[in-house]
Amino acid sequence: MNTKKDLSRITIDIPTEDHKKLKALAAILGKSMREIIMESIEKHLYSSKAPNKKTCKVIADAQKGKGLTTAKDAEDLFKKLGI
Repeated sequence: MNTKKDLSRITIDIPTEDHKKLKALAAILGKSMREIIMESIEKHLYSSKAPNKKTCKVIADAQKGKGLTTAKDAEDLFKKLGI
């Protein structure tokens, strides 16, 4: 856990309606508004949205036209894909 020396204070202005919604959400979830805001910050700062190696390869192949399946309609596509 962070000590007070590790923390910085910020002040933000948000619309009154958003403040009310945040306060209500905190009450419903049994959390403080600070906890909800910190979870959101952590999600945005530390989550990786970069595609993994396999996904990058599939995207590159698709851009080159490799490994694509064509179909005349959804039914034909499902049949070709075995779905």
